[in-house]
Amino acid sequence: MSEKLSVDIAVIGAGFGGSLAALLLHRIGFRVVLLERGSHPRFALGESSTPTADLVLRDLARQYDLPFLGTISRYGEWQQAFPDVVRGPKRGFSYFYHRPEEEFVSYADHRNELYVAASQDEVHADTHWLRSDVDTLFVRQVESAGIPYFDHTQVTIQSDKPSWQLTGLREGASSITIAAEFLIDATGKAAFLPQTLGLTPIGDRMRTHSQAIFAHMEGVTPWETLLNQQHGSLDDYPFPCDAAALHHLLQDAWMWQLRFDNGVTSVGIASSIPPHGNKRTSSAQQQWETTLQRYPSLAQQFATARVVAPGNEVCQTSRLQRQWSRFCGDNWALLPHTAGFVDPLYSSGIAQTVCGVERLCSLLERSWQREDMPARLQQYSQAMEAELDLLDELISGSYAAMSRFDLFVPYSMLYFAAATNYETERLATGFQPNQAMLCAADPAFRTMVSKVHQQLIQALQTPPDGQRYGRFFQVVAEAIAPFNIAGLCDTTVNNLYRYTAVDKS
Repeated sequence: MSEKLSVDIAVIGAGFGGSLAALLLHRIGFRVVLLERGSHPRFALGESSTPTADLVLRDLARQYDLPFLGTISRYGEWQQAFPDVVRGPKRGFSYFYHRPEEEFVSYADHRNELYVAASQDEVHADTHWLRSDVDTLFVRQVESAGIPYFDHTQVTIQSDKPSWQLTGLREGASSITIAAEFLIDATGKAAFLPQTLGLTPIGDRMRTHSQAIFAHMEGVTPWETLLNQQHGSLDDYPFPCDAAALHHLLQDAWMWQLRFDNGVTSVGIASSIPPHGNKRTSSAQQQWETTLQRYPSLAQQFATARVVAPGNEVCQTSRLQRQWSRFCGDNWALLPHTAGFVDPLYSSGIAQTVCGVERLCSLLERSWQREDMPARLQQYSQAMEAELDLLDELISGSYAAMSRFDLFVPYSMLYFAAATNYETERLATGFQPNQAMLCAADPAFRTMVSKVHQQLIQALQTPPDGQRYGRFFQVVAEAIAPFNIAGLCDTTVNNLYRYTAVDKS
């Protein structure tokens, strides 16, 4: 059995990014097909949303008349509209600094903690996405819209000029032949188009060097429970520490904890690796057990935890950093997660994806088969390159400072300055076609970040002076002053930033 289909645009990869692109393009009026080699539901990482992502989703919901996008941009609305699609509340970012072989101690002045609020209350909070549920929700929306969707389909390219000729072999030996004018790769790390076109991988040029072990677990004791046992000053906190992207900062590594409402917690440890290294020699399970042995408070937190996904053991990645030499051509484009990736430290993945989909669909709507389309595609590519480069510089510096909380805290303010500036401008002006996320294309901001990064490297060569807010803190405060619209680097708040949330109401 064979089927033939002629479309304007073929999207390969049906994660939420590919499905979102198909939905927007369909609403614009393009003939679209969505192709997927696997099926849903399936396990996926990349689960923590941010105010940037939620603001973009709300704008897309209004512009393209897709109300469900607005619904999943707020925790409270999501709970009511899609109670069976699992999510968790994310009120902001919480950080806890650990010393090896020592129990974590909660101090009254919060000297080893950092909270940065991203929402004003739980109703308007960002969300953790259980990706198996959320990606399935997006695919169901694609099917409900009447967009042709083929899963369990292995795609091969027969030709790409003057248009794409694709063959898809489906399970059961049925096949489909597709003629498409434009191709979008939403396959992420699988990198269907880069592999097929023979693009050059350039991830080895990136500054950050990390890999991760990860799992979904049940029975993880809330961190707040352990703080309560120490009679910590919980009333000081701007939001519950577990209703957040919770970070445990370790020696040359950090642990994430993202709690869903069904009792499952997404857990992972991202660790520095040598610049020319790939994998650590020990297994993922050995790395996990070694970490718990070194950090007794984490061992206590995970005493009753068990792995529930993706299998029954902790999993391991190779080096996380990747990037391709090209992001687009005259009749093709990569979505951000296919184009490259840095590290999950600042929860940027979902925001990068929805921003990239928005930019790409907008330029296709405005420039389809016009003379300016190649130039517009290059602008799309340049915005993604700028975003990846900025994140790489921010995250590599954060890893360098991971074992020095007195330096990590001020350096992290660079990211929060970038995020709050972008979000405030987004609220004021709406979508701007050539605007990169996180001030990544702002020359003044980029210059400032590079200078502070250099000063961080110098500060790392000097021992801590014992002061709560040392010279480097003041360096950052002065550097970010032109961009500090959220009251960052405030020595009076004891690392508890409750007023940094963007008003999304």
